[in-house]
Amino acid sequence: MLNDLKKHNIIKFSYSLKLTVACLIFLAILTTWGTIYQADNGLYAAKAKFFTSWFFLAGGFIPLPGAGLVLSVLFVNLISSMIFRIGLRLKNIGNILTHLGILILLLGGFFTFFFSEESVLMLKEGEKSSWSNSYHAWELSVWKDARGVRHFSSISLGDLGKDEKINFPDFAIAIRVKKVFRNSSAFRNREKSSNNDILNSSGIISIDEKETEPEPEANIPGLVLFSEDLRKDILLYGGENIPTSAEIKGDIYNFSLRKLRKKLPIELGLLDFRIKKYPGSEIVKSYESTVEIRHDDLKREVIISMNKPFRYKDYTFFQSRYQITPAGVEYSIFAVVKNSGRLLPYISSIAVFIGMLIHFIVMLFRRKKENSSLQKGN
Repeated sequence: MLNDLKKHNIIKFSYSLKLTVACLIFLAILTTWGTIYQADNGLYAAKAKFFTSWFFLAGGFIPLPGAGLVLSVLFVNLISSMIFRIGLRLKNIGNILTHLGILILLLGGFFTFFFSEESVLMLKEGEKSSWSNSYHAWELSVWKDARGVRHFSSISLGDLGKDEKINFPDFAIAIRVKKVFRNSSAFRNREKSSNNDILNSSGIISIDEKETEPEPEANIPGLVLFSEDLRKDILLYGGENIPTSAEIKGDIYNFSLRKLRKKLPIELGLLDFRIKKYPGSEIVKSYESTVEIRHDDLKREVIISMNKPFRYKDYTFFQSRYQITPAGVEYSIFAVVKNSGRLLPYISSIAVFIGMLIHFIVMLFRRKKENSSLQKGN
């Protein structure tokens, strides 16, 4: 049956070496082009145009394949080559394992791209937390203190639309979305606002929309809510340092627009942060953090440095950067990456190594056997 399928032109094309070479050449072009494009347009714009797209328009009118399509074709090409060109036979186990390793590597890239989550955790010495913040996603957070217990409710900003009514399961308040700004500017009044129809604790009197930046991290969103209980607009701006508070039905509610928070499986506490500098200069050589890890019965100290991340299950904590305030307070900043497919590149490397080793051993014995046959024939 496989021999019959191999005769079809589409099948022949799917496992051809020419297709493999074409995919690799396109990937090289896209990588170079995307790197150059990134310099002027930013990482996320380059990523969206070249590396996550199926097609993109060069010069605004010439359609070219994006990396998403090229990698998908290469994936099919490798599977087809393994089945039709190499053949699923025991004598070809070396080649099969090598191709399988490359397929696992592509799958690892697929999992990393579509399912990995990146966030940031910022701690000062003596501080601990089991929450990290998204780099560019935001959320509307509402909370109230009742009987000494703080009750939170949060909604992703991406889930909010104009004129949408927000239902908070734990709160008996009526809020409607009037405006959502993905990037915005806030205007404050140095004196107390005389507008009784506006509520904001930072003195903001209006929020205007701005053109979105290519880099999502540079966008600061704004939100205008309408409280049906107060009959007032609640103005929220991502650049605010304090929440906006309001008394509704006898309870004090706090409203804040902040980076989307992600729950971590462990709690990190920063015990000590250290900076090493080159002798006789102020140039930083390296920096590291001693942190305490807590989870259920687990409690231990680990050092996270520039070249030594800490891993826990699917999470990896990197020493990203640091910040020192004018008052001398030191903050350690960790990049947090959740990647369920992080082991796939290691499995891929092992499979490729074993496959190539078996292939070379088989070829060595085959060559010796051929030489032996030639000598007997002579």
